Amino acid sequence: MYVFGEIDKSSTIIQSNVVNFTQNLNTSSLGIKSIKIVSGSISQSHWHSLNVLFYTSGSPQYPNEHKFGAPSSNLSIDKRGNKQFLTKYHGYPSSSIIQIPSRYYGDKIKEGSFLFTDLNNVDNSNNNPIIRDDGFGNLYATNAHFSQSTTNASSSDNYVGNIFYDKGLAVITETGSWSGSVNYSDLATNFTLKFDSFSNITTHEYNVTILPQEFNFTTNYTIRNVLSGSTKPLTLATSTLASTFTGSEWQPYITTINLYQDGDYDTPVIQATLPRPIRKSDKINTRFKIKLDI
Repeated sequence: MYVFGEIDKSSTIIQSNVVNFTQNLNTSSLGIKSIKIVSGSISQSHWHSLNVLFYTSGSPQYPNEHKFGAPSSNLSIDKRGNKQFLTKYHGYPSSSIIQIPSRYYGDKIKEGSFLFTDLNNVDNSNNNPIIRDDGFGNLYATNAHFSQSTTNASSSDNYVGNIFYDKGLAVITETGSWSGSVNYSDLATNFTLKFDSFSNITTHEYNVTILPQEFNFTTNYTIRNVLSGSTKPLTLATSTLASTFTGSEWQPYITTINLYQDGDYDTPVIQATLPRPIRKSDKINTRFKIKLDI
């Protein structure tokens, strides 16, 4: 009679998969925050925090480079030689920060998928301001009435802010006019967001094989009787199976599989509960696959 068995570790499979999920959020979504930064107000502390982390002078931080190992770097983005434009943060009296919890974006917001639509402001044709990202950490207005230059909408002249994909932060730094009556500083009080989350999911697959001669036993107390003459509490050692469950055709049913760390059998590290009880076979192997997404 076995209560514990050993898993063949060579049969354990570990796989990584990238998962994208489109998120549709708004100002009322749980955890979404919009912060207006005004020079000289209490919100200015947010300005200083962003300045230190993202807008200080110095080279961008590259992947796998530790911030504290490169104190002259910042957390801006240099992707394939396309750097973020950071010139509109310093000296501007106000900006807007949109904070997105990681529950929505996973590891990061997928580059090129960010869409911001302001709902409180419209132009004369009832068009709402729309802001997208260019895939390199810059934000630009797709339907602006005014531009700083005739170059590309996401150029260093026309960009309106920045997005930091793996931090869930979008910052509108432009304070000029989107239309004749709406300025960028008016935005980000009531809005919708749409983007693709990017998550790297690691799946651990454990193969549990039960041989015919194993686990032909039950720890279910409801089918046990106290031994004749015993005054001790009902335990596996002081009880016997009720006669109904001692026939040759009787086999236990498996409802739960617990996985334990080697040498510690008190508390399982993984517990798999089957959707329905499975009758244990005493003639053929029974195999279960347990998958855990991390």
